[in-house]
Amino acid sequence: MRIESIYVAGWRGDLRFTQCCIASIRRWYPTIDVCLIKDYIDGDYDTAALEQAFNVRLFDAPRQRYGWGLAKLEPLFLPTRHRCLILDSDIVFAGPVLESLERTDEDFVLVKEAHAPEAIRNAYFDPELVERRFPGYAFPGWVSNTGQFVGTTGILRRDDFLPYLQGDTPLDSPFKSGEQGVLNFVLHSKLRQNQITLRRLPFMHWPPSMEPDAIDIDRLMSGRGYPFLLHWAGPKTRPFEEMPMSPVLAYFEALYKARVAS
Repeated sequence: MRIESIYVAGWRGDLRFTQCCIASIRRWYPTIDVCLIKDYIDGDYDTAALEQAFNVRLFDAPRQRYGWGLAKLEPLFLPTRHRCLILDSDIVFAGPVLESLERTDEDFVLVKEAHAPEAIRNAYFDPELVERRFPGYAFPGWVSNTGQFVGTTGILRRDDFLPYLQGDTPLDSPFKSGEQGVLNFVLHSKLRQNQITLRRLPFMHWPPSMEPDAIDIDRLMSGRGYPFLLHWAGPKTRPFEEMPMSPVLAYFEALYKARVAS
């Protein structure tokens, strides 16, 4: 099923990643609808050149301070149904990815990967605690990083999330990592109730876990690329130029600068 739009959630601190992300989308998909959701959690930032040079529209909503990852939920609450890819901004397309995702018909497509129990508790939620707190919930044995997922708008509502995002204190919620824990929980619950369809596929790689020569820049330049996303998730403890797989970032940053300057 066709993916009609790509939504990219960004904030001021990840602007260089956002520029690389958008440049990489346009490298492989020159005409697809691309929408930037700006989180003003750290203030305003200028994206006018990005919008104009790469034909990017801004999400139609008042300026908001969404907080960690929560901006990615906004497209899901649109009233009409359309299938889209929703991304964190610290992601690039290493090649054409949509074709494999469009061979699926499910409402949601998440990244398929293995997580150790401790990693689930640290970055998502404690399954035993959540099962006790929310009777009727049954942990399916998996979670997915939500920095990238295919979603269908108009199915989930804001009310599906509000009971779990609000609490008397910040420590009241058992869910970790911004929207990540609660989005997994809501999708698990809706899937169990047969209210959505969902598939998991391995369409993302983590740069820190890759060999330095795993991506051939000449292959990117040739237009063949690789059918997966690269995601630099988490705190950025190194300078941009020293990030894992930095030649890939440098390649897409050069594409961004060249197009803006032309």
